[in-house]
Amino acid sequence: MRLKQIKMINFGQFSNKTFDLPSDKINVFFGANEAGKSTTVAFIKQIMFGFHLRSNSSPFFEDYTPLAHVSPMGGSLIFDVNGSEYELERLYAKGDKTKRGILTVKKDGQVVPENLFFDQIENIDGSFYADSFIFNQEMLGQVSSLSQEDLLERIYYLGAADSGKLLEMRDDFAKEASKLFKKTGKKPEVNQLLKQLETDREDLTQTQDEFNNYEELDRDLTNKAEELQKRQKVLQDLHAKEQNLRDLQKELGNYQTLLELQKQVKDVAFDSESYQKAQDIMAQGRNLQRTIKSLEEQLADLDVDNQDNVIENKKLIRQKPQLLQWQAEYRACQQKTAELEQEKEQILTLAPDIKQLLDLDSMQIKQLQADYSNLPKQVNSAVNNNDKLWYIVGGVLAVVGLALLTMMGIVGLIVLIAGVGVIAAGYLKNSDQSKQDALILKKRQAFQNKYGLNPDNLNLDNLLTSANQYHLKETAEQANNDQLSELNQDVAQLATNVQNALKKPIENDFSDILNGIDELEEKMSEAQELTQKRSSLLTSLNQNKQDLKELGLKLRALFAQANVENMAGYDALYQDSLKQAKIKTQVEALEKSLHDDLIELKKTAAKPNELTDHLQELAKQIDMANNEVNGLQQEVAQIQVQLNNLADSTAVFEAKQNLANTETNFATSSKEYLANLLASKWIGRSLDLASNERFPKMLKAAKEYLALLTGGRYVDLDLGKKLTVIRKDGKKRDVKYLSRGTAEQLYFALKLAFIEQIKDEINLPILIDDSFVNFDDRRVGYIEKLLKEISENNQVLIFTAQGNLVDRLGLEPLTFTKGTQNA
Repeated sequence: MRLKQIKMINFGQFSNKTFDLPSDKINVFFGANEAGKSTTVAFIKQIMFGFHLRSNSSPFFEDYTPLAHVSPMGGSLIFDVNGSEYELERLYAKGDKTKRGILTVKKDGQVVPENLFFDQIENIDGSFYADSFIFNQEMLGQVSSLSQEDLLERIYYLGAADSGKLLEMRDDFAKEASKLFKKTGKKPEVNQLLKQLETDREDLTQTQDEFNNYEELDRDLTNKAEELQKRQKVLQDLHAKEQNLRDLQKELGNYQTLLELQKQVKDVAFDSESYQKAQDIMAQGRNLQRTIKSLEEQLADLDVDNQDNVIENKKLIRQKPQLLQWQAEYRACQQKTAELEQEKEQILTLAPDIKQLLDLDSMQIKQLQADYSNLPKQVNSAVNNNDKLWYIVGGVLAVVGLALLTMMGIVGLIVLIAGVGVIAAGYLKNSDQSKQDALILKKRQAFQNKYGLNPDNLNLDNLLTSANQYHLKETAEQANNDQLSELNQDVAQLATNVQNALKKPIENDFSDILNGIDELEEKMSEAQELTQKRSSLLTSLNQNKQDLKELGLKLRALFAQANVENMAGYDALYQDSLKQAKIKTQVEALEKSLHDDLIELKKTAAKPNELTDHLQELAKQIDMANNEVNGLQQEVAQIQVQLNNLADSTAVFEAKQNLANTETNFATSSKEYLANLLASKWIGRSLDLASNERFPKMLKAAKEYLALLTGGRYVDLDLGKKLTVIRKDGKKRDVKYLSRGTAEQLYFALKLAFIEQIKDEINLPILIDDSFVNFDDRRVGYIEKLLKEISENNQVLIFTAQGNLVDRLGLEPLTFTKGTQNA
């Protein structure tokens, strides 16, 4: 069994610390004092065997509650066991009353029972593991504090389970025995009772004469009592014989009943299994009949619509998409109507004069175009302006002439005359133009009065174009209205059809019609379900009728096999079988009850008078025996009275009673003494037997290890009344004269030898926690050789602060660093 990984979640000073062990032989943990080496040793032990958060007697500190006050406490260990990986995880949190933590065991990743792991190490406990596999200074230090005898026993009984407890029990029993008796003691209880026995016997001797009389009467009483007992035994035997005969007499009636029942016994050909099958078939038939009746009632209750209605309804349901299309077209038409009205309004808004043209036919339109074409042109405002210019120019010239007249004389006059001439010419021209303009205005006014159109701002082509557009919109509007009318007719017809199908009023409204079609579709679905249900019920009905027919055939076959006509006959046959079973049971019970007396009863039944005669003879013998017993009882009573009187009048009885009390106390104390002594001896013997098998082999290995550890200085061990070690030169030395280092080497060798002997049953890692502080460099060199030898069978984990040991082993250590325990 190899430890592969140590994972501390929260334990002592550690939090989230993991060690992966590279070697399956020796792994070295190196760190200064207080770095956590002993904490790791305790962690390995406690994960396997439980936390100790209460006071617990142990060679090393047990309570490793996390220093940081975090939760949960604990972690896990991973072992390689014969190719399988075992993970032991133990966690503790507040509320765990056991204080030992909750253990989870996994094998190859799957949770398994705990015993699957612990059975492989013989279900040892934490104390055994600590005593056997853990080495530290406290444990090795115990060697120097042990007496020679204690050390010898610890070594000798190391192979016995719970040897320490058994040794304590043996010593306790021996101590209790010594309190009760000592060969030369006076105070122990048994010694005092022996002395009291002598005194009581001397007191009894002083009243010997009276005691002799008492003994003579006592012997006579004993003889009479024995004779009485014999007579009582004879009387008891007679009574027993009488009782047996009377019991035989009572059993004659049962015997006669047995004979009558035996006559009634007959064989009934009845097969209980076939009868049970017939009953089952009858029950199945009744169930089938009830089922058939229920199916027929369900079929009668079904209301399936006429198939023609179904076809018509399906046609209506298929028109739902058409209706939805009509609804879309209807909405489009309504929208188009609004759009056309809006477009017409827009045309009228842009060209309001087209209202004058909307009622004109084509000939009138042509006449309008001709009249418009023949209209004189509108009065030219530019001409009028020119006429005005004549007046302005003439006026200016006149004003200039008047101005020049005073200054320049003739020039001014000429200019003045020119100005007056210009004004006169302008007046003449303006008079002709006014006449022409009046004629033009008259014609144009006549056009406006005829058509209602002002020719001054009329664009007839554009107006006619707008009128044509308006007429097109009216034509489109009429077509749209026709389509709406057609849609209304189609929808009304569909509404009528749906109304007839549902047999209820339906409005000519798309929503109402759609709801009607949905309702019709739902009814069709229900009708289809009813049809399917009817088909299923018919299938079930036919199958049940077929099953009932087959059951009838099976039942008739069973009736024929039992030779009965019907179930009533089969029931009668069953009752006959029950009656015969009851008779046979009674016969068997009576035969069993009368078994021992059957032969005697047969004889007695043949000659009943002999039994009566025998009873009468026994009654006479009983009377004689009663008389003899009564006479002896009277004699015994008389002697008892004499004994009582003698005891009352003398000190014999008191002396005898005192002696008897002392003897009883002596017997009780002696038993207790012998019991304690025997228990002490028995425990010692048990330890001897437990250790005899492994001890010789262990002792041999211990000698080899001691020689190796001491560099050949000590080569042998002698286990006599005392444990002695033998040096290379043959000299013996008691353990108490050894140095502390050598004594520790001795204990080290003995424990390793014990581990060697149990490796076939328990193979666990050996934990060595700074156990070499008392070893000098030479001894460390010896221990190096021993560890390499031991690691061939057991994995060894060394926790040390000694750099020289790490260097000697030549292994890469797993290090502890103070203050950096968190991973």
